[in-house]
Amino acid sequence: MMVKFVKTYVDVLVKMRRDGTILPQKVLWEDKAYEIDCIMKISPIPNYKKIPGSDTMKYICEIQGKRKELFLEDNPRRWYVEKPVLQFV
Repeated sequence: MMVKFVKTYVDVLVKMRRDGTILPQKVLWEDKAYEIDCIMKISPIPNYKKIPGSDTMKYICEIQGKRKELFLEDNPRRWYVEKPVLQFV
């Protein structure tokens, strides 16, 4: 048995600062709302496809006391999480 991570798009409530910084505040997923306690790090992830304008930012957050990763794609602009799925070999 292996764990595979599947890109799962989610709704996110954000705060937009004057300087353009986007800060997620709450994740809405599977009919539940998860408050983001804090954002620990924001960093770009490598663009392996080398498609202009398709950059992705990774937000390492604390949600309900647990470290979680939240991603923001640039083109089209949308949020996703990586959902663990059991895969039988």
